Parts: sequence; C-alpha cells; structure tokens
Amino acid sequence: MMKINKFVLILSSILLLAGCNFGESTEEKLSNILTEIYDQEADYRDVQKELAETESKEQANFQKMMELTKDQKEELTTMVEDTATLLETRLTLVEKEAASINATTEDIKKINTLISETKEASEKETLKKMETSLEERITAYEEVTTNYNELADLQQNLYNMLIDESADITVIQAQVQDVNMHNEVVKKSVEKFNEATARVNEVKEEVLTSLQKDGK
Repeated sequence: MMKINKFVLILSSILLLAGCNFGESTEEKLSNILTEIYDQEADYRDVQKELAETESKEQANFQKMMELTKDQKEELTTMVEDTATLLETRLTLVEKEAASINATTEDIKKINTLISETKEASEKETLKKMETSLEERITAYEEVTTNYNELADLQQNLYNMLIDESADITVIQAQVQDVNMHNEVVKKSVEKFNEATARVNEVKEEVLTSLQKDGK
C-alpha cells in the first residue's frame, strides 16, 4: 500500500490593510474578507504536521503487519488495534481540517454581497472572478474529503481482514489492490485541490492589483 501524500498548499499571506473605516475602498473591503478567510483556516494549517506524522506511523505499522503471519496472532492483533487507532486519529484531524475550510463559505458569501454593492460592471466582474476561484477551491476540497474517507473505510476493512482467520489470502490481496487504487484517486483529488489553491492565490494578486490601480 503506497503512502498517502496529502500535503496541500495553503492560502498565502493576504494583504493586511489599516483598520476599517467609513468609506473604505472596494480593495480594502475585499482584503478584509480574504484576511477573514485566511484566519478561518488556522485549524486547517495547524493539523497538517500532525496529520502527516500520523499517516507515516500508520504506513509503518501496515508494513510491519504485512510481514507478520497469522501464527503471530497476538502481536498482529495488537498492531491492528494500534493502527486502527491511528486511522481514527487522522480522520478526526481531517474532520477538524474540513470544518476549518468549510467555515470560509460564509466569508465567501460576503464577496457576493460586495459584488451587489458595487456599481461598476468591470469591478463586479473582477470580484466575481475572486468569488468563483474560492468556490471552486471549496468544491475541490469536498472531493478530497469524500475520497479520503472512502479510502479510510477500505483501509479499516483491510486491517480487520488481517486478523480474520477466515479471510483468504487472495481476498486480502484484492483488498490491498483496492486500497492502492483508491489511494491514487485521493492523490489526484489532492493535486486538483492544490491547483485550485494556487489559482486562488493568482486571482487574489490579479484582483487586488486591478482594484488598486483603479483606486476603487
């Protein structure tokens, strides 16, 4: 089973401006919203290291389990239990990560409000580009979590098979293959999310620069 490389890009530091005041520009309003989004993702950033470490420990355990035989049942059972605990830990971390990402949806809606308040068509179009890129990133992340949780279910079933005396070796091998195949699905969805995040950062720079030049 290949290691799950789930290291994802985070939003780069967002331009911080002076405190809010009456009559602030569209650029300042947008910057404040983007800063709120960045702050909402604090938990997402915080869990990345622990998540990576947990995945590495689980992978190391799996490699050891595959080297054991059913004659070493006691040792195998203990290791399966430990590995299952690691799986539960990383799913809890992913849940925390997801909550952090999903919390930004309310802030993204503020951009839509800003669009409705803006009178100039060119400015509306510019802001819409920012809103769209953020929404696409959320959608990409939802795909990651769906695939990741499906993979975790396959892995849990595999761990259980290893201590099931009635499980045939061919069935176990087939499950390993399923895990590996779905791992590739997860990796591709992570890559898609990375690309969506990079796009957000590109659009952010384009939009803020455009608004700044216009002096709006």
